Amino acid sequence: MQDSEVIIHRHHDAINEQNAESYMETIKFPFTYQNYNGISITIHNPVEYITEFDMPWDIIKKTEPNWSHSVLENLDEVARSKSSVVYKVLANRINKFGGSDLQIQAIWIAVFNNDSWGVQFRHNLGAPIQVNCGSFNN
Repeated sequence: MQDSEVIIHRHHDAINEQNAESYMETIKFPFTYQNYNGISITIHNPVEYITEFDMPWDIIKKTEPNWSHSVLENLDEVARSKSSVVYKVLANRINKFGGSDLQIQAIWIAVFNNDSWGVQFRHNLGAPIQVNCGSFNN
């Protein structure tokens, strides 16, 4: 596993653990994410994040109050340069009863600067399109 992929897994694990310190260690600032209403938010530093913004697990719980954790089902590398790697993430949101409430897909971008990798961009793509393979009626 490459360092960029390791940081993606650490980022995901920190969200599941709801551990703000571990989570912040996986981020590169300025950090940009798209929230649930489609608006992109850029956070310039850790202090701004902690004092002015909700952590991702708090955001998830606002729309999915029974959320327990997410399971990373698939991680595909989409593009790579010397200083960044783009990943398409596919994850299932698991509720506190053990069932899957939602499958999501997202783009997460890991960047390398100041001698380490971190997640700098997260973009929620929503639920994957379900393809109906049945016949068409004309």
